[in-house]
Amino acid sequence: MNARVTLVAAAALAALVAVSAMVAGCASGGGGTAAPAISSESVTVTRTFEQGQSMKYRFKIESQSGVKRIGYEQSIATSHELRTTCTFSSVTPEKVEMGMRFDYAAGSMTMGDEMMADSDVASLRGKELEFTLTPDGKITGWAGLAGEAVLEGGAGQFAMLLYDVFPSLPAEPMAVGMTWTEPYDIPDITTNADRDFVGESTYTVTGFKRKFEIPCVEIKRVITFEFEGRAEQAGEVWLMSGRGTTEGTILVSTVDGRLVWSSSDSNMTLEGEGASVASAAASGTVEMGVKSKLVIEML
Repeated sequence: MNARVTLVAAAALAALVAVSAMVAGCASGGGGTAAPAISSESVTVTRTFEQGQSMKYRFKIESQSGVKRIGYEQSIATSHELRTTCTFSSVTPEKVEMGMRFDYAAGSMTMGDEMMADSDVASLRGKELEFTLTPDGKITGWAGLAGEAVLEGGAGQFAMLLYDVFPSLPAEPMAVGMTWTEPYDIPDITTNADRDFVGESTYTVTGFKRKFEIPCVEIKRVITFEFEGRAEQAGEVWLMSGRGTTEGTILVSTVDGRLVWSSSDSNMTLEGEGASVASAAASGTVEMGVKSKLVIEML
């Protein structure tokens, strides 16, 4: 028997209405705050989870990372594409469970003048990552792919990408200029990663448009966060700390609240002390920089 959780009431459109009110607690996690919005158009977006429901996405990630320490400097560029089928396996008033099957996974890695296929990414094909969400759409945990090298590599770029499938939505009608905030806290995507992403996301409605013939609300998002935990490059692993920012645009369907498309650029600056976890030869201060371009689109 299918279960259904409706997060917000049905979509509505009000023309030529000026809204000037301070709205509180509008983030999907329930702890956000909203600033006044003035617009001739406002839309209340409905997001629903229905047991057995499926959706497909394509993910693209371009990343550059560089490591520097005394007597050593190395940079790596990666390019990955994933195509997935997401199916809600259980929907209850307490939680939502979803499986993300990797229908396609391919990528390349470039070090200097040498480019090679990324076998770690290809190994995801046919496997499934399990999501646990709150009824209002906040990811609280992942399971099923512990030990996968591609999820443990870098500084968590894949976790950042997959976390974006369910952006924060306010409970109130959205109008151009409306702003709300949401805590940014990505759970570990694999038990071996031991990473902490903690910060804040700020969302601002910038307009309404159509994408793939789907009516959408356009939202600018800026994330500032601090990082602590495992960072890896070329087989060497360090325990590092630092900070980062993400800026981008997301398009959410005004019909059903699904993510239709998103694009974001992330920058992280990290530093670690002492020997590498994987190699005692890597000692002293280690600096790492990571730049990523993340794109998600509904198929």
